[in-house]
Amino acid sequence: MIRSTIRILSVILILLTTVLGGFAQPSKKFTISGYVKDASNGEVLINATINVNPGNATVQTNGYGFFSISLPAGKYTLTTTYAGFAVITKEIDLNDNQALDLQMKSSAGNLDEVVVTGERRLRRTNTVALGIQQMSIGQIKKIPAFLGEPDVLKAMLTLPGITSVGEGANGFNVRGGNVDENLIIMDEAPVYNSSHMLGFFSVFNPDAVKNVTLYKGAFPSEFGGRTSSVLDIRMKDGNNQKLSVNGGISSIFSRISIEGPLKKDKSSFIIAGRRSYIDILSKPARKKEERDNKFYFYDLTAKGNWQLDDKNTLYLSGYYGRDVFGTKQANMDWGNMTTTLRWNHLFTPKLFLNTSVYYSKYDYSLKFNTEAKDTKQQSYSWKSDIQTYGIKPSLTWYVSSKHQLKTGLSFTMYNFFPGKGIMDDDGNKAQINLVRRYGAEAAAYLEDTWKVSKALTVQAGVRMNYYAYLSNSSVYHFRDTVANTRKPLAYEEIVGDGSGKKKKVADWTYLEPRVSIRYELKKNTYLKAGYARSSQFMHLLSNTASPTPVDLYFPSTNNINPSVTDQVSVGVVSVPEFLNVELSAEVFYKRMSNVLDYIDNSRLDLNPQVEADLLTGKGKSYGVELEVKKETGKWQGWINYTWSRSYRKTEGISNNDWFLNRYDRTHVLNLAVTRELNTKWSVSANFNYGSGTPATYPNVKLDIQGIPIPYNTDGKRNNFRLPAYHRLDIAATMKGRQGKRMKQEWVFGIYNVYARQNAYTIYFRQNEDDAAKREAVRLSILGSIIPSITWNFKF
Repeated sequence: MIRSTIRILSVILILLTTVLGGFAQPSKKFTISGYVKDASNGEVLINATINVNPGNATVQTNGYGFFSISLPAGKYTLTTTYAGFAVITKEIDLNDNQALDLQMKSSAGNLDEVVVTGERRLRRTNTVALGIQQMSIGQIKKIPAFLGEPDVLKAMLTLPGITSVGEGANGFNVRGGNVDENLIIMDEAPVYNSSHMLGFFSVFNPDAVKNVTLYKGAFPSEFGGRTSSVLDIRMKDGNNQKLSVNGGISSIFSRISIEGPLKKDKSSFIIAGRRSYIDILSKPARKKEERDNKFYFYDLTAKGNWQLDDKNTLYLSGYYGRDVFGTKQANMDWGNMTTTLRWNHLFTPKLFLNTSVYYSKYDYSLKFNTEAKDTKQQSYSWKSDIQTYGIKPSLTWYVSSKHQLKTGLSFTMYNFFPGKGIMDDDGNKAQINLVRRYGAEAAAYLEDTWKVSKALTVQAGVRMNYYAYLSNSSVYHFRDTVANTRKPLAYEEIVGDGSGKKKKVADWTYLEPRVSIRYELKKNTYLKAGYARSSQFMHLLSNTASPTPVDLYFPSTNNINPSVTDQVSVGVVSVPEFLNVELSAEVFYKRMSNVLDYIDNSRLDLNPQVEADLLTGKGKSYGVELEVKKETGKWQGWINYTWSRSYRKTEGISNNDWFLNRYDRTHVLNLAVTRELNTKWSVSANFNYGSGTPATYPNVKLDIQGIPIPYNTDGKRNNFRLPAYHRLDIAATMKGRQGKRMKQEWVFGIYNVYARQNAYTIYFRQNEDDAAKREAVRLSILGSIIPSITWNFKF
């Protein structure tokens, strides 16, 4: 079935390519195409805006910096704008197809990406779809950060509709969705654990990141496999003009990146690395028996590109990073590895092909050691991983100034290893080795961006997803039973003939329509609306408030159906000329089916029949997001407010009634602001407020033989809410020496200015003075002021 589906999808793509190529014959119009680049280093600029007059036509560069527009013969003026760069204009006498490389010069004076003073940038008035958030590295670096280190994911938490459960939480939640519902891709390869140091930092080195785009509404048809959002991170290509070194030294870790040309103007590379050293700095202050403890992370990011000729370019990028935590009794490490090979090919000035082949792996291991009084040695170890292989050819056809078509295929293979556990009792070993599980996903999509009129633009597409659950060993079938109880095993099926060949156990096909509409109500004021359906074939098994590095990714199987989400959103975006700010208001509603849940007291770790403890239910979330953003002048920043609700309903849970989702945050307020004081100093501040997340607690105490027993009489899940979360961070940046060869700056920061002790969770324990009494204890991950100093340099 999979092979036949691949053949069908391949034929569809070939036919589409043939048709498109046939239609793309020369006409009375001519095509202007090319790339927009940073003149200082040759980096292509994603989503740069090119305005053409007369005709008032507008086009933006794609994810690879390419643009194309067809116009009648004549004289035109091209005006190109991009954040942090001076506006450029170019006169064109169009009487034939023309290929251009538009070179833009930075308007910033120090550390290029650190200060954003551009005339304009990608605004939501320029996009068709709702729910698109884009942040430049310059903006990310100006937001006050934990221990002074700029971080991609922490910066995303200042945007509307994006939250987490608190300090040190892994990942992020979008519009009430779970962490695993976010597709995070780095140069096309999926990243399964995006956090270092248990959630305090992300795996993305800011010195190696070029562009960050988040889709949280009706995301484009080219993306699939997740139901809440897509976080698309593009790495730098490397400086193809000269050798350059960037870096920083802080109190927690150091980072350095080296980039330069392999052949000037034709090829380049970048290598960036980080390593934390809190374990080394704290070693003298620790007790003697604790000095060998380990707690650090490191990562390495690399990329190279080769322009073979005017029509072909190859890119090879990769990432490797690990976290290590260890004591004499316990050791734990986890990490990601990704590799992407990408080929860009230009068939004609109107026909652009990108083909990406990628590999991604996330793995972790645990080991515990104990020494009994009789000197017997005992140990327990556990390993698990998930691997993904994929290929994605995509074709963009710039049909005319009114139509832009995108089509493509996607083939992905999943290899899930739930785990292997070994118990060693003084040489006597017992082993649990769970069988590998496999999944195959194939997809085809087609999308048209149609400028119906001067006021109306429609982006309509469809994605067809096919997924098959595969196995070459044991498959379990369970019987339905009383809700919220462990399902009994009906029978075990042995799949395969022992040769290792995988066979299909179950499969699903989904048709996912997606449409976005933009209508210009008046100059620079747009009404937008969108609808999207998306499906998800994998799940993160975690029964904690925040996922941990040792949680388990698990595929949809014959017992667990894929989840499906339908989302509708409507909003208004405006950039009043007299205010020079961007105003936006957006309303959304999400309906979810087959959302994963768990029976009470479920066992998820090294459980060969874990599906017996899994449930599926339905969910809904809705809300409104308001934002004011200013991105020019000495004062820059944004303030946004989100009101939203997120609910779940699962048979057998919470009296079969709707209950609050663990990630519900009713009110969220974010404020991020920066101020350039003079040519040497700038200051910034960041304030976050959010309603406490729901939690389940007992509402009465039973006294049984003098022992207090907590009990929940109403049987409702998430019946209480933690205290509200709020925090203020500030930072000041001082330019150091700004020489021709070397530029430097100092960043001074204070995280959690008024030492707020935000509750990560609340737990109950017996009172030390009176065993008959129980007391509630607030657990705060960070409850004090945290100052920091960072030195950044570039030469």
